[in-house]
Amino acid sequence: MFKRFSNDLTLSKIDHIFWQAKFPKRKHCLRCGFRCLIKLNNGRFQCRRCDYRFSIKTESYLLKSQLSLDQWYELLFWFVYEFTANKTAKEVRVNQRLIHRCFSIIRQAIADYEEAEMEKFFSGIVEADETYLGPKFRNRRKKARDYYRKVNAVKRGRGSKKLQQPIFGLYQRNGQVFIKFIKDAGKRIIQQIIKGKIVLESEVYTDTWKAYRGLKKQGFKHETIDHGKEEYVKLKRTKKVHINGIEGFWGWLKERLLKHHGVAKGNLIYYVKELEFRFNNRHLSTDELVQKITRILMNFSPSDD
Repeated sequence: MFKRFSNDLTLSKIDHIFWQAKFPKRKHCLRCGFRCLIKLNNGRFQCRRCDYRFSIKTESYLLKSQLSLDQWYELLFWFVYEFTANKTAKEVRVNQRLIHRCFSIIRQAIADYEEAEMEKFFSGIVEADETYLGPKFRNRRKKARDYYRKVNAVKRGRGSKKLQQPIFGLYQRNGQVFIKFIKDAGKRIIQQIIKGKIVLESEVYTDTWKAYRGLKKQGFKHETIDHGKEEYVKLKRTKKVHINGIEGFWGWLKERLLKHHGVAKGNLIYYVKELEFRFNNRHLSTDELVQKITRILMNFSPSDD
């Protein structure tokens, strides 16, 4: 199966791909930055100045992995093609738990990268909305349903925060999306994120949820869409006011999560950040996306990408 993706790639070429991802310009000591290195018989390098020894996996997300680089390179293609760990294990005939651990490493690296990358501000036209992720009440076990009825936690919409995970999203029109896990969809939390993420005097489009009230006083050009009155798009001068972009992303995200048949609550953030990363890099080809994830895996500091 590896030949399907690698074509004429040899092991030495794959090693070069990973070395190039770690050192785009020239190899140097990871401790002191000195460029004069000694190559050891075991493939590691030693610094002539501080005698620090390191390998290609040192200070990377692959440090504790026993898989070879060519195996990782193949798994990256399966991951980019959105295969699940179970389906990938059947294709490559490898233990499913091993594939799951490898995919978890990739998702953790992507989540760290997105957290660092999304520190920049949004401007222009920004759509804001919130949604909830998690199994519906009727799909839970009977014991769980009885418990939630007992504690009066059976609610829908924004009242379902005890049953589902609330998340808040910002979408820069024709640009990138930013997702944040929140405790609730209250005014204090949502407006704190908006003020810390969107440039003042930007145009912010939302629905009529009360948490968005007062954004004009904060310095934003705020426009709303009233879904209760079946209003979805309205014209404001030459611009269309709507939140169809962020709502379309919610639908895309939930559809992609369905194939996993349920995700543990502690791992949900990594799956969501993976989809945020895929959406923000949707213009990249398969090979370009593999190269970018390779650079992320080989460096602890995503800001250097």
